Amino acid sequence: MALELFLFWYFVVGFLLGNGMPHFAFGAAALVFRSPFGQRSSPRTNILWGLSNFVAATVICAALAALGDYDSYSLAVLLLGFWLTTVVFGVRIKQFLND
Repeated sequence: MALELFLFWYFVVGFLLGNGMPHFAFGAAALVFRSPFGQRSSPRTNILWGLSNFVAATVICAALAALGDYDSYSLAVLLLGFWLTTVVFGVRIKQFLND
């Protein structure tokens, strides 16, 4: 089976969900955290960044569903993107917190 382009978008959705999670969590806890541009930023900035990741993921999923672009591998690819992002964040959390 040839790799379908829409599977790339499911990977992006997983990445966006995994990336938005720590930003939103740190912002909701009123903790300063590194912004998307590598600088320390306010909790408000991180909440907005996390929410923008969630909204982008939702829009992409809605567009893919409207186009009927999904198959049995879609969820697996989405979870792969999410877990890769989560593992990378988990491995490097001390670097983020100590900067």
